[in-house]
Amino acid sequence: MQAGLSTKNAPSPSVVLPHYAYSAVAFLVVAFLLFAEAGDLTMTSLSPGILGTVHLLILGWATMIIFGALYQLIPVVMEVKLYSEKLAMASFILLGVGTPLMVWSFFHSFINSTVLMSAGGSMAVLSVILFAVNALKSAAKSEVKSLENRFIITSVFWLFLTVALGLTIIFFPEILNRNFLDIHIHFGFVGWFMMLVVGVASTLMPMFFISHKLEKSYLKIAFWAINSGLVIITGAFFIDNKILTVLSTVLIIIGFAFFIKYNYDAYKKRLRRKLDIGMKHSVLAFVLLALALAAGLLSAFSSWLPEDIALKTNLVYGIALLLGFLTALILGQMYKTLPFIVWLKLYQDKVGKFKTPLPADMHSQKAADIHYYSYFLGFILLIAGVVLSMTLLIKAAAVFLIVTAVLYGYNVMKILLHKQKLEPLSFAKPAPKK
Repeated sequence: MQAGLSTKNAPSPSVVLPHYAYSAVAFLVVAFLLFAEAGDLTMTSLSPGILGTVHLLILGWATMIIFGALYQLIPVVMEVKLYSEKLAMASFILLGVGTPLMVWSFFHSFINSTVLMSAGGSMAVLSVILFAVNALKSAAKSEVKSLENRFIITSVFWLFLTVALGLTIIFFPEILNRNFLDIHIHFGFVGWFMMLVVGVASTLMPMFFISHKLEKSYLKIAFWAINSGLVIITGAFFIDNKILTVLSTVLIIIGFAFFIKYNYDAYKKRLRRKLDIGMKHSVLAFVLLALALAAGLLSAFSSWLPEDIALKTNLVYGIALLLGFLTALILGQMYKTLPFIVWLKLYQDKVGKFKTPLPADMHSQKAADIHYYSYFLGFILLIAGVVLSMTLLIKAAAVFLIVTAVLYGYNVMKILLHKQKLEPLSFAKPAPKK
């Protein structure tokens, strides 16, 4: 099953598990903030409250759990020990403290760049630097030079540029008028999150589907198309060239289209026909990625559109990527990674000596099934509310996402707090001969 996640190089669970707990709490807070700030999503400009919510979503929810998951996955993908567990814990603490400081300052004083924002932003940057050093040092020791590794390493490069540019914007807010914010967003969304997801998902999805003989050339095209598009779009923003913006967007979409094709082939060729809750979420994520790509293509023409329509288009694009594809994938892959990590911690040395529960026994299946549907309803209502500028729909969406976050958080904590349960092995005696 998830044996591919098991490795002698895996770090201590105490390094990985706190990231899952923190991100679950952050996701719940994001859902409540979305309810509180629902009216701001119908405005013609982004409010400080929405910007604060977005940064909590990006740093506290997505980046935090991705960091934790990568500490477990890097030894698997790269077949090497993590360079430093101390650096990993230091990075966790810095990001864990810096994120709420940034979010708080967004809600209270964005333009004036408060001390709290500067401190929080600096801590987030330092956290990323420590993570980047850890990931790159680990990669340097690896003898595995796969295409999936290249995606992960490249995503770390884009992450560093994202936070460095973000910190520059905090200290010098006047550059907001020179398209630096657009570059910051694309570095973070496409360069960091999406490049990383392509690398990790290209490893995990075939593993969990049990798929073989996939066409790796699709991933090569995806790698060069996405990175070329990012480089071109950076230049397009600097010189404000609409044609280059469209060209770069098309390249990026082509790259992700080949990534979708790779995973669709994995789905079609899967040996495990029945999908569990983790893979249902993951398949839904790729459906939402198609929506995000369509919105992204329309967003490339936003400079030709009226301001209010352009803002809605960009909002739908961002929501489809962050609260759509990325969140659905995280919700699903938690059930494929966290239970197994905890299971290894508690039962790895008990196999063959005692009867042990399965990783899937550690969470509530009913809660997982309910939040699958509450998440989907919440996402659909959120998109509809933004497009129609209806605060009531956005608040309804937030309610469904709160339900999702509560049930997801319940299962995360249920897994993390799972107590060892051992039963003696029973050996059936052969029936007596007649």
